[in-house]
Amino acid sequence: MKKLLVILSLSLVLVGCGNKTTNVSNSSDVLIKVGNQSITVGQVYSQMMATDSTAIIKQMASRIIFDKEVPMDDALKAEADTQLQEFIDSVGENLDVYLQYYGYKDKDDYYNNGIIPSLQQEKLVRNYLTENFDAVAAGYRPKKIRLIEITDATLAAEALAEIKAGVDFSVVAEKYSTSTYPGDEELVNNTSSIPSVVVEFIDYLTTPTLSEVLTDGTTNYIVQVTNADTNKLKDEIIESFTFDSTFTDKTLESYFVKYNFTIYDKSVYDLFIQTYPNYITK
Repeated sequence: MKKLLVILSLSLVLVGCGNKTTNVSNSSDVLIKVGNQSITVGQVYSQMMATDSTAIIKQMASRIIFDKEVPMDDALKAEADTQLQEFIDSVGENLDVYLQYYGYKDKDDYYNNGIIPSLQQEKLVRNYLTENFDAVAAGYRPKKIRLIEITDATLAAEALAEIKAGVDFSVVAEKYSTSTYPGDEELVNNTSSIPSVVVEFIDYLTTPTLSEVLTDGTTNYIVQVTNADTNKLKDEIIESFTFDSTFTDKTLESYFVKYNFTIYDKSVYDLFIQTYPNYITK
């Protein structure tokens, strides 16, 4: 399901393009260039007029990069074939409804413009994370933790005492937790959506550690770092980060710069750089 959501989100910029058409006198002029491949004004103008031009440009340039860095091979085709069949099986007789809703004219369109680029993007992000793992790990300091939230300070102190006495963290969490943090082990990093007081405590820890009761003035937390060795967690970190939009953006930024992404139209450039300032070499 996660992969399906990635595929669909990648394709949403195609939805609602409308049917307006305009004759462009300079349709053969180069609008952007990625490496030695160009995209002309005529290729994007009709879509730009009816939707977000920056998203369309980013998508079209990304497809060039995907084809360069993750070209179609037998393994990719086999994976794409499997995903298409799984999708067809999952939606059953509603296939056409789903395809139309997400902006695809038929299953071949979905295969070529949804599944394939999504898989290419996924593999490109994995490659980026693998090649830059040490820097990513040093910057985001991922680790595995267990976390519980206990509103009452007295109960929080009792819970901590039980953990220190040897009661399993999960058992204590089930007994005392008063929020959405049930004490399950999870992989987090210093940008994760967990309380800032917890991030501040765990950020630079490099060994398994149990906190005291942490408070943000409103409620209380107990956190246990269970694994802070990024080398041991490498495969899990890469798997998790591959589907994180933060690292998708970082990957694309890197490859856009690598291929000297260029926009020749000033008005489009001004719009694009507001949304994607790191995609263009200054």
